[in-house]
Order: sequence, then structure tokens, then C-alpha cells
Amino acid sequence: MGITEQILADHATRKDVDGITWFTAEDLKRLGIQDRLFTVMQTVQHTLRLKKAHQVVESHGCTDRWSLQDVH
Repeated sequence: MGITEQILADHATRKDVDGITWFTAEDLKRLGIQDRLFTVMQTVQHTLRLKKAHQVVESHGCTDRWSLQDVH
């Protein structure tokens, strides 16, 4: 399973009522992803854009986490 698929699977189980999941370095470690936090963010963001997915990645100015959000 690729990084984006791992993130999407985790998002599906952890998202809040607004469809948002925050990811930190600890979350990546828990998922067994060794890459740096914002490297993973960029990878996921790029993959989702290519797939024209119904999720977006945002950092909201944070340097220690980023979010994945369902959009409609």
C-alpha cells in the first residue's frame, strides 16, 4: 500500500464530524511511514490533485501538523 492510500485509510477511520483528520510526525510513525512530515504532505497533496480526489491537504500555517479534509 502506498503512502497516500495509508493516509486515506487512516483518515477514513479517524476523521471528525467535519471530515477533517490532523496528521503529525507521531501519526506517520504509527503508520510506519518513515518520510518527513511535510514530504508526506506534499506527496499526498500531489497524488490527490492528480486523481481529482474529494479530499484536500492543508497546513493552515502549522509547522508541526497538516490536515486532510473531505470536500464536496
